[in-house]
Amino acid sequence: MTDTSLYLAVDVGVSRTAAAIARIGSDGLLSATPFPLGRHSNTVPSVVFVGDGELLFGDAAERRGIAQPERLIREFKRRIGDATPIRAGDRRYIPEQLFALLVSWIVDCVVEREGERPTALSVSIPASWGDHRSDLVKNALARAGWRDVRFISEPVAAARHYAFERSLDPESLLAVYDLGGGTFDTALVRIESDRRIEIVGNPVGLEAFGGADFDDAVVRHVVHAAGLSFDELTTDGDARVGLAVLRREAVDAKEALSFDSETVIPVLLGDRDSTVRLTRAEFESMIEEGIERTIEIVADLVESANEVPGNLGAVLLTGGSSRIPRVAQLLSERFDRPVAVDADPKAAISLGAVRAIAGVGRPSALLDDHRQAPFEPRADDDASSGEDAAPTFTRPEARRSWEGRAATIVAVGIGALVLIGGIAIAVLSPSNASRGSDTDPGGTSSSTPTPDSSITPTPSAVPLLTPAPPGVVTDLFPSHGGPSASRPQSR
Repeated sequence: MTDTSLYLAVDVGVSRTAAAIARIGSDGLLSATPFPLGRHSNTVPSVVFVGDGELLFGDAAERRGIAQPERLIREFKRRIGDATPIRAGDRRYIPEQLFALLVSWIVDCVVEREGERPTALSVSIPASWGDHRSDLVKNALARAGWRDVRFISEPVAAARHYAFERSLDPESLLAVYDLGGGTFDTALVRIESDRRIEIVGNPVGLEAFGGADFDDAVVRHVVHAAGLSFDELTTDGDARVGLAVLRREAVDAKEALSFDSETVIPVLLGDRDSTVRLTRAEFESMIEEGIERTIEIVADLVESANEVPGNLGAVLLTGGSSRIPRVAQLLSERFDRPVAVDADPKAAISLGAVRAIAGVGRPSALLDDHRQAPFEPRADDDASSGEDAAPTFTRPEARRSWEGRAATIVAVGIGALVLIGGIAIAVLSPSNASRGSDTDPGGTSSSTPTPDSSITPTPSAVPLLTPAPPGVVTDLFPSHGGPSASRPQSR
């Protein structure tokens, strides 16, 4: 019997988020592909925009955040484990709630595009996370309706993808170098004889170092080169939009320098309208010290595991910032081992994770009993309670049972028959036949509806989670009279 299950893996990074889906074909082979989340890229920014009655994610959130940067939430993954709520507009969210909302949006996108719900969901997390942060995310996902989520560490997922793409000898030892937007993680993994992947030693890393720090360095360089004061700009309310635009230009410049030797960054702040030239050598000098620090961490990990660099089969690069050419150059010089980087390092983790979840057999459905699961703040989150606390997030049941639909159909049918019969009796009754139509001399109707005959539509108190596929409703902002989000016709 052919397995038609749909498997989904989500990799929420500090700066970018990726997803992958997999199916088992009629030939029994597993087919895994990145799931396109953006309009021009498979990945999207890990950002949430809090509007008046709506939430936006990814590219749409980034675009809206240019004009209203105070409503755009970035880098919330870094904050998981911190009980201090994150404020955006007049709302407050705990970091793991934002994580769960983003995952839910991705699942909704998959359901809309694939026409079915995933049979299994995998979420990748840093190997350096302890039980506390992992449990926070697990509980947040459960409250959002996803109870059977399988976690896989990011280094193991990346190694699985690498092992699938290449033929590796049993007992091969890999060093995974994961440099993302906001964190750096490294781990040693061994490919066992039965193709299992085991972590060797204890993964380590830096929790507050990554591509976002490189972006900040470029912004500071540009502001200084343009003769502006960074302190004055950050305290000037009118300069917020200009700084948001400059940061996006800095990100584009950083990525361009991976393929070109120089780039030009436009500066549109205040009365200034100029450009700043940035060369690859200048950029590398800004980040050299930080990269050297990550390489020392890898060397210490190899030594603590009682291994030597010569035992490494390769150094595997994952994370978007690992594409910076200087990273591979310094790693090769230090360890004298092959450095492997995927064509799309950000997709490597989600592809490895979806292969892992599809290879463990057919798990149970994602949503237990299809019951509603309100997202309630933890008891110890006193700071997040109150009038402006984050609203509850409720995932409605995915589908109604056959019995429920049948009962509804029968009830509607009986109601229709009763209504038709009532109309027929009213029309054929003697009183109606003799009365005729009541009209005034001008020929206009003089009948006035009674209070009992008027029908007042009840406005929906449950605006949509935007964007959302048809049939998905959430109770965001239920008690506030702001405008409701409209149902999008296309994504």
